[in-house]
Formats: sequence, C-alpha cells, structure tokens
Amino acid sequence: MSIHQDLREPRQTSTRPTLGPSGTGSLPLLNLTSGREAVLEYFENTWALTEQLFSSLASDEAYYVRPYHKTRHPLIFYYAHPVCFYVNKMLVSGLIDKPVKQEFELLFETGVDEMNWDDLHDGEQDIWPELCQVRQYRSAVYELVRHVIRNHPSLDEPITMASPAWSLAMGFEHERIHLETSSVLIRELPLEYVKEPDIWPDWLTAPTAQNYDPIEGSDYPRNELLEVEPTRVSLGKPNGWPTFGWDNEYGQDQREVNPFMASKYLISNGEYFRFVTAGGYEQCRYWSESGWGWRQFRNAKWPTFWVQDGPAGSHRYKLRTTFSEIPMQWSWPAIVNYYEAKAYCSWLTEQDEVKVPYRLLQESEHLAIRDSALSVAIEWETGATERIELDGVMVQSRSPAVNHNLCFGSEGAVDALDSNERGFHDTFGNVWQWCEDPFHPLPEFKIHPLYTDFSTPCFDGEHQMILGGSFISTGDEASIWSRFHFRPHFFQHAGFRVVSNTGAEEKKGDKYDTDELVNQYLLFHYGSQADQQDEVLATRIEFPSAVNLIDRTVELMNQFAQKKIKALDLGCAVGRSTFELARTFDSVVGVDYSDAFICAAEHLRQQQTLEYRRWDTGAHYTTLSVTIDAEIDRERIGFVQGDGASLASVPMAQNENFDAILLSNLLCRLSAPLQCLQQFTDSDRYMKSGGILVISSPNTWMAQYTDPAHFLDGSDSAATLAALGQCLPGFELIHEEDLPFMIREHRRKYEFIVAQVSVWRKL
Repeated sequence: MSIHQDLREPRQTSTRPTLGPSGTGSLPLLNLTSGREAVLEYFENTWALTEQLFSSLASDEAYYVRPYHKTRHPLIFYYAHPVCFYVNKMLVSGLIDKPVKQEFELLFETGVDEMNWDDLHDGEQDIWPELCQVRQYRSAVYELVRHVIRNHPSLDEPITMASPAWSLAMGFEHERIHLETSSVLIRELPLEYVKEPDIWPDWLTAPTAQNYDPIEGSDYPRNELLEVEPTRVSLGKPNGWPTFGWDNEYGQDQREVNPFMASKYLISNGEYFRFVTAGGYEQCRYWSESGWGWRQFRNAKWPTFWVQDGPAGSHRYKLRTTFSEIPMQWSWPAIVNYYEAKAYCSWLTEQDEVKVPYRLLQESEHLAIRDSALSVAIEWETGATERIELDGVMVQSRSPAVNHNLCFGSEGAVDALDSNERGFHDTFGNVWQWCEDPFHPLPEFKIHPLYTDFSTPCFDGEHQMILGGSFISTGDEASIWSRFHFRPHFFQHAGFRVVSNTGAEEKKGDKYDTDELVNQYLLFHYGSQADQQDEVLATRIEFPSAVNLIDRTVELMNQFAQKKIKALDLGCAVGRSTFELARTFDSVVGVDYSDAFICAAEHLRQQQTLEYRRWDTGAHYTTLSVTIDAEIDRERIGFVQGDGASLASVPMAQNENFDAILLSNLLCRLSAPLQCLQQFTDSDRYMKSGGILVISSPNTWMAQYTDPAHFLDGSDSAATLAALGQCLPGFELIHEEDLPFMIREHRRKYEFIVAQVSVWRKL
C-alpha cells in the first residue's frame, strides 16, 4: 500500500519541527519498537537539526559558494540532497507511488565522491535552482513524510529491515550523516558567509585566551601510552537490535587482538604543534607517497582548521570552529586527515627513537579500548530490550559522559570528560578517530535492497575507516555499532591517537638481537645451504638432503597460476617467498600473525639488508646478513600483520582479488583453519574462477593451537588430503607432492619435516 498527497503546491505546516528536550540538541537514537509517535518525533528532530545548522549561513549567497577544494558541491546541494533521498527511498520501498518534483530528485540525488585530492569537480555551477524553490521543495517533502508516518499501516508494527518503513529510518540516519558533513563544509567557508545559529549547544570546554607558546602539562595534558592486554573482540550488530543500521554494520566476526599500547588521550593541538614547528610539513620522509602528493598539491603547512595569525614562519595560530574563529585551543584534539595523522606518527617515531613505528588504531583495537561492558551487547537477543542502554546514544543523560549526539556544540579538551574503565579518554565522541584499516565488510555482509550502493563502492581500498563519532555525530553515527569511512585526504571532525605494537621498549630490547625465532626463520628463509650446515661437521658426516621449501612453493605458484597480477602469501613469516613472488607477480601481499616476523620482513623491504644471528651452540653465534636482490621491485610488495583466518580485518588484503594464494605451514597453527579456507570458497571476494591455492602443511595438529574438533587431518596422507578437499568445495586438486625440508636450531640440532603440498584451482 502506498500513500501520496499532491504536494507540488505545499500548504503551510502547522507543526514546527522540534529539537531535543533542551531545545538545542538531538533526541536519543530512535528505538524502532517505540511506535508511530516516537518515529514522528525523531523525524521532526532530525529535520530541525538540519534547519538549525543551515541557519548559520549568513546570506543566500553562502548556499552557492563552492568549497575552496572544489571536490564537493556547494551547500545548496546538501540542503536539498537529504530531502530528495526521503522521496526516492519511499518510492523504492512502496510507501509512496509518485515523485514530488522529479527534476529535483534527479538533480540532487548523487553527490561528489572524488577519487583523489586533485580530482576537482569543475561541473557547471549555474545548474542549482533558487533557494526559495529549494525551500518550497523541502516544505513539501516535510509534509509528505509526516503524512506517511501518521497514516501508513506499515508503522502499526515495529520497524524491521524487511518493513517498507525501514526506508523512513534510512532517511532519518542519512540526513543525520549529512548534518555532520555539511557542518564540515560550513567550517571550511570564509567567515563572512557564516554566523552562529541563534540556538546551538554550549561548548564542552569554554575557549581559553590566546597563547602562542603552549606548554605541555599546562596548556595541554601530558599524554602517555597505556597497555592493553591480548584479547578477543566481537564485531557485528545483531540483526534484531532495535535501531536502524547501515549494511556494513551487520555480520559477525571474531578478531584476536595482540597486546598493544595506545595514547591515553586523543592527540591534542598542543602535541601536534610540535610536529608543525619541527618542519613536519616540509619533510617528505614523514609522509606516504600519496600523502606527500596531497600536501604539495594543497601546499599544506599546518592543519586546515588552524588559521595563521602572524607572519609566515612565526607559528602563530588561531582555531577555526564550525561558526567562528577563536584563540588556539591547545588542549583540544587536532583535527587532521589520515595523511597528516600518519605523518605525525612517523615524525614521533623518529623523535622518540623507538624501533617499532607508531601507527594508528586498528578497528579491533578501537573495540579493545572501549569499556568491557559494551561486549555484552554482542550477546544481545531479541526481546532483551533492557540491554539497549549499552548503546549510550539510545538514552538521554543530564550529565553526558560522551561528547556526541550534539550534547555540546564543538569538540573540547581531550581531558575534559572522565576516562573509561580502561583509562582511555574519548573512546567515543569529541572527534572521530582515523584507523589503519581500509573500509571493509564483515563476514556475512549483505547489501540492503533499498540502498545497494551505500557501502560496496567504498570497499575499494581507497577509504579509511573512522570510528567513535564526533560531537556532531547523532543517531546511528554515534552508536557503538557505527562503522564509517572517508578518503584519506578528506576532512571530517576527525583526529587520532597513536599506537605502539609492543610494550615498553626497555622490556623488549632489540627484537632482532633477542628473538631467537626471528633469527631462526631468517636463516631458514635466506641462509644458503652452507649457512645451514656446520663446516666442520660437514667434513665428518653427510647432512641429509632436503629441498628448499621456499623455492619449491614459489615455483608451484608460478607454474600453476594462470595470471600473475596479484599474489597473497599467507603465513609469510620473514618474507622470502613474498620477495621471490614479486619477481613474477605485479603485486604481492605478505601476511603473518607474528608482529616480529612482519617487522623483520618490512625492514628488509625498506632497507634491503638486515643482519641476524645463526646460533651455533649455547652462547655462541655467527653473525650473518640478508640482502634482497636488487632486481626485485620492492615497491610491488606490502607486508602486514594480521590473522590469516580473518582477511576482512587485514589492511591491504581486504579488497583484493588474488590470482594465486600461498598458505605455507599455516593451517595447523590456526585456531579456525576451516574459517580460513571458507574465505576462498564462500565468495569470489578474494579469488575468482581460475585462481589457485598452494597449500603446504606439515599437518602438525596440536591442541595448544587448534581445538581437536577442528583438526583437518585423517588416518593417513590420502585421508588428510581428502579432508582438505571436503573443505574446498568449488576447487579441484591439480597437483600434490611430499616435500621434505629442514630447519636448523643450532649446529647439532635440526628439525626434519615432510610437508604435504597440494595445489587447488577454483572452478
């Protein structure tokens, strides 16, 4: 059943959209079981927030000013776009049966998502209608949506994903996304076009007086790294949770989190000031190649919302907020893009002289620094509505513990609110937090038919995840389930915190000197046959003959791969097979669960050479050296630490489609070996028809690594191979062999292993 009124000539509305209880902010996120009146109230609050924000534009001209970066439409588009979205989605869902003003619904349907920082949008600028026409259109759609909410029978029942009324909830949350993105565009406008709205939430922390020379511990808090123990986190919003969710929020995933350290506070303007004054924007060594390209193209010399307040080189700055220019607030979080956040991490690594580079949070680590009570939400079941308070945006608090959902009108000091139980501040709210992870789907991801291209176009490796929400994130954006993303050069109300892979450096020492396993594997991968043996013993005994495992598995990859564009080396250890594959494949990703292995491999990728120790016996060792062949193009290679059974959580491997995948001595060390293989059988996400898997395994199944119920073995070699085949439906076995190899522990002790090697082609 559809409902439609002829609203081309809108009548005056008798109901004024309403704000939150305080008259300034957002209502809690809509509980979809709350009934028709709650839906109407939430819609009116959503609409009122947009009107409130756009009342900050000081003139009609401000609606038509192009952003300085020319990568987005002027604000007139964003004033109308969420409105036409309501109409288009109600048409798709069947809530209405005809457009309101079709030319508007086509014109304002699609925004600009530029591919790069220099992909400027130079389209015609005289296509936009007059502001009075857009306001008439908004009024018409407002009345239509209210009428549908009041009368459509689909709202007689709680709204679910299968309900036509899901399109209404989708419209509410879509508008709230654009509430935030529009606020960023307003923050980028020249001040002459902006004024503060008559009604707007108060500051979280009142601005302090101008100070050009900040002092740590006085003008901004002294930051520190807090340890996080190894843990396991669950991702994915339950399908029955009684709020709207975007498609990428659903699915289920379990991720192991290695121990790490993360900064107690978001990085403040005061901390970032040190990077700026040290010349961080002038030295390309701190920047990625694409990041440096962006910095040069924009001639960026400091964060975009810092305003120069003195002669060049004086490093005197003010701060641009959404509606005004205020004295620089050194204790507030630095709002930067992904490129700037990564450059800061590189600079800080050099300043602190640490061996393990600082980086940003991974998605799983962001979950690990949240309060532990939030994990209970994962176990939520339909009907257990008493648990919804775990999602803070679903409750109205007189004393907000989080700076989100427009409780306050801007970001504020990084230490203004209390820490959580783990000691971290602002795990939610204040500003978004850039993550290392490219945007990616969760296992069991499904596209919702009402919006087929919301997430999938952005699973392209070109969008970085942001988590936690900001002060102006409302509704679903401020939810514990939200997973959002932007291109790395894009500005949002987003900052970051720094992460170290390891505990205190003084405890770890030089991992290449102290980690016996890394040294052992460097010898196994890169040592010659003479290096592996002992010169004196070789004159007295005959060492067993063994094939080089790395050489043979790489040979099989090259022999059976029909295309040699992309290869994945799962369980790459210290990386030799990854380097060798780069001789023939255009790009190769090496993944290993061991952070120490990946650090060694990445060191070789960057520096080409590395010394290591071959243990002879007891305290005696010989120093050897690895040098990567200069003919290998190391730019083709990427190394990343991650779980081979959960590629969706592994940066660089999430959105690739590989021609050949090597699993070398990996399966029998996984807690979920079947889950690892199902990544390649359940979809074409990582491998299409014709791709190959080369699996080498000693089949040393042990309960300390894998639950015996999950062993993939049999009573003999043939039965083991058959068990493996049952886990690979849609693949054919095209080759198998037994491959003996040895690993040296010291001059008198070797481990002799016979791997079962099989090659499988996807049908």
